Amino acid sequence: MAIIFFILILTASIIVAIISKRRAGAQNIKDYLTASRSFGSVFIFFLGIGETYSIGMMTAFPGGIYHSGYPFASWFLSYVLLAYPVGYFLTPRIWQLARNTNAATVPDIFRKVFNSRALEITVAFNIIFFMIPWATIQFSGLTLVLSGLNIVSSRWLLMLTAGGIVFMYIAISGIRASAYVSVMKDLLVLFIIGTIVMALLKTDNPATLFQIGTDELHNTAITGRQESFAMSTMFFQAIGMPIFPLTCAYLMTARSARTVMRAQIFMPLYMVVFPFMMLIAFYAKYHHLTLSSPNDAFIETVKTLLPPAMIGVVAGGAALSALVVLSGTCLVIGSLVARNLVPGLPEKRQKTASQMVIMLYIVVSMVLATMVPTLVAHLYNMTYFGVTQLLPCFLLAILSIRVRPRALCAGIILGDALGCGLYLSGVDTLGINPGLIGLVVNTAIVFLAGNCQRPQKVQHHAEQEYIVVEENWTERPLSTSSGS
Repeated sequence: MAIIFFILILTASIIVAIISKRRAGAQNIKDYLTASRSFGSVFIFFLGIGETYSIGMMTAFPGGIYHSGYPFASWFLSYVLLAYPVGYFLTPRIWQLARNTNAATVPDIFRKVFNSRALEITVAFNIIFFMIPWATIQFSGLTLVLSGLNIVSSRWLLMLTAGGIVFMYIAISGIRASAYVSVMKDLLVLFIIGTIVMALLKTDNPATLFQIGTDELHNTAITGRQESFAMSTMFFQAIGMPIFPLTCAYLMTARSARTVMRAQIFMPLYMVVFPFMMLIAFYAKYHHLTLSSPNDAFIETVKTLLPPAMIGVVAGGAALSALVVLSGTCLVIGSLVARNLVPGLPEKRQKTASQMVIMLYIVVSMVLATMVPTLVAHLYNMTYFGVTQLLPCFLLAILSIRVRPRALCAGIILGDALGCGLYLSGVDTLGINPGLIGLVVNTAIVFLAGNCQRPQKVQHHAEQEYIVVEENWTERPLSTSSGS
């Protein structure tokens, strides 16, 4: 029975992806990657939180609660909640940059704003390197959940099926398919969590379960360095989340900057499920469920509380949680290679080239998931170390501040190297997040070596905006049309 419901949900997602194609515009690379900037607030709302409702919500979050209790919850919930007000002010301006430069990727923005091919390549490589483990983690989490729920026993069969479905989404209509399936996925996840909690409340008092975490907290001694690491990590990831590559890819699909702002206002509503996920983790601990690792807390609770049919629904929701993030990640990687790394590739060929890169990326991710999980885990932990190094570039572009592109490239590279080096070497940073140290050094390099100056003037005409970007202070148009 479980496998039937699981297959039905996956089939329904493919049908939803096909339906999304009916709303597609011209079949070009811009519509493929940005949906011709046509999405309203509802789609941006559902797309924009894909990382939070990924497969990690069903494995890593309950596992972290099971293992560490309230301290883990306070760190995770705090950085996500802090990211929303940052995003409210930052993401509409990133959208405006993308529109003014007619960009479909983040490197597109920086190439045109700073007039630098070197910066474009540096940013593209930075994003690709630190996004490599993102798909692998989704494959690993999907394998963990579905094998734990006894849906699929063969790891390779599962990953090949998942990879095939993801490629199908992308081939059908690009970012539109991800958006439509994302709506389905999020509604299904809310239904699943609600059903599990209702079953849980029939047998247990939530106050009793939450008391487990309270008792553990009283017996936990938190050192000053642990507090320092938690606070610096909250701050660092809160400013990094709004410029995360997936976030940027999704917000470029918005109809307007106001659309992005409206969606950001309601983003905190997504946090409603996490207290319930904490209940699920505490249930597993209170009832001493047999777990092979803390990440199995959600799986074993589901198997204990729900009938076979609902287990199939849970498996389907878990699969979609991974597949939506996978499809978005693949689009980001494919577009960066096709648009920003391969020189002189005509737009008509970029879509095909992007799909070829995506196919290769899916295969590589599956191999990494089976052969070098420890390496992937280290790379995954360093994801924010790398992508957040782009913050100075975004802020300078938003503020129209002139700076030498070479300084931006050097800042990104040295910030990456320092953050990752401190993390991998285990050097004592007094509890400060290594990525934040890298960002401080990155920013210092930009301001010391970049000769930062405000442009002499910014001229506005009907549908044109000019900004000084050249060494001789000449003017170059950023946009000549109102659309993409």
